[in-house]
Amino acid sequence: MRVYRFEEPIESSLDSKPRRRRGRLLWVVGTIVVVLLAIPTGAALYLGRDTGSNIPAGTEIDGVPVGGLTVPEALAVVRTHGNELIARGLIFVAGGNRFQIDPAEIKLRPNAAAAGATAQADSSFVERLRGRLGDTTTRSIPLTYLFNANAYRRATLPVRQAVSIAPQSASVTISESGAFVVTPAVNGQLPVISDMRAAVRNIGNTGPEIPVAVRVVLPRISTAVANEAATSARTFVATRHIVSLKYDSRVIPRAVAKRAAGFTQTEKTVRFTIGQGVLRGYFTRIYGKSERPARNATFVTNAAGKARIIAGRNGRGVDVETLARTWEQNPELKIVPITVGVREPALTTEEAQNLGVKQIVGQFFTPYNGGARITNIKRAAEILDQFILPAQATFSLNDALGERTLQRGFVEAPMIGENNILKDSVGGGVSQVATTTFNAAFFSGLKLIAHTPHSFWIPRYPMGREATVSWGDPQLIFKNDWDAPIVILTHTNDEGLTVQFLSDPLGRKVVAVEGEPYSYKKAKMIRKRDPTLAPGQVKLHQRKGTDGFHIKYGRRVYKDDKLISQENWHWRYAPENGIIYIGPKLPTQAGGGGASTDDGGTDTTGNVTPDPTATSTVPASGT
Repeated sequence: MRVYRFEEPIESSLDSKPRRRRGRLLWVVGTIVVVLLAIPTGAALYLGRDTGSNIPAGTEIDGVPVGGLTVPEALAVVRTHGNELIARGLIFVAGGNRFQIDPAEIKLRPNAAAAGATAQADSSFVERLRGRLGDTTTRSIPLTYLFNANAYRRATLPVRQAVSIAPQSASVTISESGAFVVTPAVNGQLPVISDMRAAVRNIGNTGPEIPVAVRVVLPRISTAVANEAATSARTFVATRHIVSLKYDSRVIPRAVAKRAAGFTQTEKTVRFTIGQGVLRGYFTRIYGKSERPARNATFVTNAAGKARIIAGRNGRGVDVETLARTWEQNPELKIVPITVGVREPALTTEEAQNLGVKQIVGQFFTPYNGGARITNIKRAAEILDQFILPAQATFSLNDALGERTLQRGFVEAPMIGENNILKDSVGGGVSQVATTTFNAAFFSGLKLIAHTPHSFWIPRYPMGREATVSWGDPQLIFKNDWDAPIVILTHTNDEGLTVQFLSDPLGRKVVAVEGEPYSYKKAKMIRKRDPTLAPGQVKLHQRKGTDGFHIKYGRRVYKDDKLISQENWHWRYAPENGIIYIGPKLPTQAGGGGASTDDGGTDTTGNVTPDPTATSTVPASGT
């Protein structure tokens, strides 16, 4: 007997064939759906692919259609368009003026390559697909321009100058009547450089005429600040000030207050200040018996060149400094007590000792003859004496001496003027101080920054190794590049001027290099007609001096026997020509004598043989 086992219900086993047919049907349907979806997706991917050859349809560069063009074709079209815009010209409008800039001069050109690269790189998948399906949505790309930066700066300099106005700070001056006059501040302006450059880079949209934008530049000192200072001065003068010293009270005369009132102006501010010298002079007349001037510590040298200090001394007098500061802060303060106290010197003995000055490290002597120039030499030497030049500080002789004026004790004396002609000028002769100081610095091993020898050689000076100065230019400038301060001493006597530099030696040694003159050029006599002279009159203005020549000179500077610098210079001296002024020609004389000479004659040596009746004026020799 056969037995059957059923592991599944009879119903399930009977339905197995219909289930397999249904699963197969689902698989077929799914496959068809995937295929139907893949076809449009693949088509879209294909149509939207980046071919890298053509610019996408609908693309414009600066309004020029380039869609569908290859990159080279697009670049050619855009360059032509850009050059047409450049051809219109480039004009900056500034300060009511028009400035024509040559585009070729600044190498102005369209940046077509950058625009083309942007057109090709910035197209998205969707934009490429739309374009290939016929959707021509416009896509605009700007066109910029390139130019040479240096050429642009040169070409636009007049534009910037026309627009640029320097601001004027307010100031306060004292009129002849003693009034305090405020000059108001004036704003300045500058062109906005970044806007100018941006306009040129986008000239297709901004040109050809470009208005120059400006920005306001405020002055450092406002009118309000100047008015405040002037108001303080007016208040101080108008107030009745009383000062008391113990049991003695004094009313400050208004005339004294008026002379003391003043102003200190810097680049950043102006403020009311009181002249302490005016007050000190007033109190000295009143309390002179109670006062004693301070004395600065000074340096001297002995026969061996060692430095010695003459001790300073404190003074005694009215404390003018505190009084002035009090009134500057409160100009309407009426009653102020004053005291008599110690006045310290500008350089105390202790300060002098702390400088560490030991001995002479460089000195030089130059002789002089008579004349007004000696007055100027001695006055300049007086100002320069005891000058302290700190370590690593720079020295300017013009700054140290200040302007040479009659009010400061200088007089007129001969100096070399234009065309190497001597003329009288206030301060003539100060160049001897410059030459002597230069040589002292030379042999001290200091760093020589600026020096200019005379235009022709003056025999009392070394060839080449000398210096001339004038207020403004030329200048004598050097730097104390050693780690010790320098004290400058000056000495004048009947023979000449000596300048000494005192310091710590620090192992310094200087060796001068002196060359021989060469390429001489003879000096000659030059005659010039002077209609202001009488007919036949001869006037010797300048004697013939030294010949011209070339000279080389230099030095070697050592520290502890190690060479630390070597310098060489060259100078060309012009000949010191003589100058003769002659009057108009004498009238022709009757008889066989013929016409007279107009210059008294010249002998074979170039010296003048003057007319016996002519006058001759000979000035002192040069600076």
